[in-house]
Amino acid sequence: MSSNDFDIIIVGAGVAGLGAACELAKAGVRLALIEARDRIGGRVYTQRDKSSPVPIELGAAFIHGKPPGLMAVAETASLLFCDVTERHWYFPDGKLSKSADFWHTLNQLMSQMKISEPDRSFRDFLTSLPNDSETARAKEVAATFVQGFHAARTERIGVHGLIKANEAEDELESHKSFRILNGYSAIPEALLNEAQQHHLGVHLNTVVRQIHWSRDRVEVICANNGEVSKLSSHAAVVTLPLGVLQASPDTAGAVQFVPELPVQKLNAIRELQMGHVINLSLRFQKRFWEDLKVQGVRESLEDLGFLHNPETPIPTWWTMLPVRAPVIVGWVGGPDAEALVQHGESFVIKQGMASLSRIFHLSESYLESQLIAAYLHNWTADLYSRGGYAYIPVNGLASQRALAEPVDDTLFFAGEATCLGHIGTVHGALMSGQRAAREVLKKIH
Repeated sequence: MSSNDFDIIIVGAGVAGLGAACELAKAGVRLALIEARDRIGGRVYTQRDKSSPVPIELGAAFIHGKPPGLMAVAETASLLFCDVTERHWYFPDGKLSKSADFWHTLNQLMSQMKISEPDRSFRDFLTSLPNDSETARAKEVAATFVQGFHAARTERIGVHGLIKANEAEDELESHKSFRILNGYSAIPEALLNEAQQHHLGVHLNTVVRQIHWSRDRVEVICANNGEVSKLSSHAAVVTLPLGVLQASPDTAGAVQFVPELPVQKLNAIRELQMGHVINLSLRFQKRFWEDLKVQGVRESLEDLGFLHNPETPIPTWWTMLPVRAPVIVGWVGGPDAEALVQHGESFVIKQGMASLSRIFHLSESYLESQLIAAYLHNWTADLYSRGGYAYIPVNGLASQRALAEPVDDTLFFAGEATCLGHIGTVHGALMSGQRAAREVLKKIH
């Protein structure tokens, strides 16, 4: 067996690929883990700026609920994590609505979705509801939440997919979210450390161009600094993001399958949707918001958690609470994000400052005088992600199941887009990698 022959090749060193690598390496499988970037983690990407009091998350930011697999990694690696505040303040028409009202309104509306009814878009579902003033406000809250949290277009995302996501969330013991104090990248780093204890080989800066496959045989053609090489194995675990799978084979960063994937798999790839997001972190000289008196807010903003204002270019913001750091994060998903990602960083930052100016009734010049640094990563322009994360369109649950299915017991697929109910989450990516590893081990044994 040559040095380029392996039992299994894993394409992609994001959390899904690393999750598969851990399980397979522990089982004694001879692996190669291939990653196009110069780092592991995929869409988990922490920037540790020495001048910042907190790590800056350019990708995933929260652990949602208590997913057993992800919590086990965090606890085994002795990672420090904390509760994220549940205080959500919503500003429709400049007026304040607090957490209890926000979540009650949202949950009451979402509970009206039924899996027993034919699937339809979330926008169609909202349109079917009454148009009285109270329901109109609930619709606005729900549309803002779905576009932001699911990074989705309301006219595309399906009600059935949202129901599955809500059911999956209920399985996670807690509806709380958590933040890893030393940065989310500590999760993929812990997974890699565990896998390397079992002699995992990692190939960074290695761009996969083609995957040639036939039953029980895979050849991966890849390039590293212009030098082309070939790795061979009996099977492969493909953890490419949906956006990359959807890319035309002749575009930069895309991967060509030879022969082409089966029609059912190709249809699933085409039908699922890749959501787009912008995550903008702004670091200021001080936590200026704690000293403000905002119109309609009678209490101190010292415990400001999440802000939602659908009238601003970047509608959702959160602080680092319970850590008191002069950093505030802006988030936008769906069609508003699709428009922003077409512009450069300076434009996005300006839109962020304009949003905070409107929310806090402060001049942009004042905010600019207080700003120390801005951080963001355009995941849509990133050749190795081509978007934020996936979501399920109308009648798309069957497509998600088809995407997760192995091909000829030779190509195995993982990634957050393949994890039913947990799509779009880091723990979903980890679960999918572990599931793919079990499928591989069943084939081997």
